[in-house]
Amino acid sequence: MRIIDDYFKKIQDIIAKSKIVASTNIEYIKVLDHEGYVRGTLTLIDGSELRLLEYTEISRGQPTVVRYRFQWQTAGGLIARWNNAPNHPEVETFPHHKHVKGEERPKPSRAKTLISILKEIEAEMV
Repeated sequence: MRIIDDYFKKIQDIIAKSKIVASTNIEYIKVLDHEGYVRGTLTLIDGSELRLLEYTEISRGQPTVVRYRFQWQTAGGLIARWNNAPNHPEVETFPHHKHVKGEERPKPSRAKTLISILKEIEAEMV
């Protein structure tokens, strides 16, 4: 099995065990043996959606998320969006930041993975 396939399998297992995921529409795309990305949408048990893109490289057995965008939303709009697009240098955790519904400026945020986002959303929902 290729290195990135192991990482994809870990993500699939975590999604399958999640208490908040109702359904998935996820695509796993291998770029090289040690890198690839996950993209798609998770529909959560409250009807909200998590739209996601995570580009990951594996080096010495450790995954590093190079690029990510996670948008949690309802039919009424944005709840929160986490990303590392280098477009807010004023944020102390640049390039990592979080947009929150109703707030003009992005907030500081640590680097995120799909796994950490699911845990964060689950803590807010439960």
